[in-house]
Amino acid sequence: MAKTRAPGSAAPEMAVPSRTPWGQHALLQAVFFLMGGELFLISPLLPTIAAGFGTSIPATALVVTAYGLTYAAVSPLLGALAEHLPRRRVILAGVAVMALGEVLCALAPNLPLMVAARMIGGVGGALMGPAIWAFLAETAVPAERGRAISRGAAAYAAGQIVGVPLGTLVAAGLDWRWAFAGVAVAMSAVGVVIALRLREPGRVVVRPDRAATALAASFALWADRTFRLVMFGNLCAQAARLGTYAFAGALFATRFGYRTETLGLIGALVGIGSFIGSLVAGPLVDRWRAAGRREPVLCVGWGLLLAAALALAVLAPTGWASIAGFMVAFAAGSAFFSTGQVFLTSELAERRAGAVSWNNSAMYIGTATGTAVLGATGFGSTAFAIGSVVFAFAATACSALLAARRD
Repeated sequence: MAKTRAPGSAAPEMAVPSRTPWGQHALLQAVFFLMGGELFLISPLLPTIAAGFGTSIPATALVVTAYGLTYAAVSPLLGALAEHLPRRRVILAGVAVMALGEVLCALAPNLPLMVAARMIGGVGGALMGPAIWAFLAETAVPAERGRAISRGAAAYAAGQIVGVPLGTLVAAGLDWRWAFAGVAVAMSAVGVVIALRLREPGRVVVRPDRAATALAASFALWADRTFRLVMFGNLCAQAARLGTYAFAGALFATRFGYRTETLGLIGALVGIGSFIGSLVAGPLVDRWRAAGRREPVLCVGWGLLLAAALALAVLAPTGWASIAGFMVAFAAGSAFFSTGQVFLTSELAERRAGAVSWNNSAMYIGTATGTAVLGATGFGSTAFAIGSVVFAFAATACSALLAARRD
């Protein structure tokens, strides 16, 4: 169980685990799997949802952005306020709130209420996401922390692999509401298992005397230059990767004439790229750290690979070459995120959940920023490709500055 110290006492302590509880991690990976599947299954369902509500597709797309923007807005606040609470309790609360959001999505009679339901789901994700990442880092043997973090990211990517084809299947022949109901049931079942089997990591935390103290400590992270570089690097990397991918369906449909069924398959292939990148990054980061090297050097490599792959994805003359570009870009982007997450949870071990909550927020803000900026250039154009690559180079530059630091 988590223990507490009085405010102003020594820094939080965490007993070094003798072994990584992979079985415990699998329970939390199941949550990430469901979160990834739910997020990515919505895109192919948009036309069906719009037809059901009698709304336009652009207006219905609010159900996609509502989750991400809510997560980005509340994650740092909830991460700070929940840092001193038991991880298990916070995770279960997040699972319950997100399951409620899924039920309300399935029952929503109109678009505004469905958008509100998605916002509730975003609150649930923002509540449990940082706590899960912190749990994975805290309970892993230091030499296996990279694998622990990357397997969490891989589980999220695996949800994308399943979620996109499932979404197209539902759109083709079933009522879209059953997709959200299914996620709600699965999330509830996983929550029950977590309640029964997840053990609280043994750690000592500082309980703040009031909420304002916790929030001030969270915002104080921005005074750290290392933290700022990690945040901006992650924001730019996700702006490049996810901002570009937001227009992938339109690009493949207009340039190569691909149909909806094929677009679902492409989404799954891109998810496989994320999955592979996450799994490759973990053992590599562990070996890298064991050799006394710093993670930002790896991120420089991932950033350069991301830039080259995005240029291929956008400018390729054939559909298969473009698909290959997107797969490599998502592998590099996932590896960049996983590597940065390991670095962040190691460098800021005393404030893991708060730091991770800001990092996740940066990811969603980066996605929104990339989508807005690249959308203004005209998808598939040379300017669009340049914008994607510039975002990737900016992420690489942040990592290079971190790698150059000696303190």
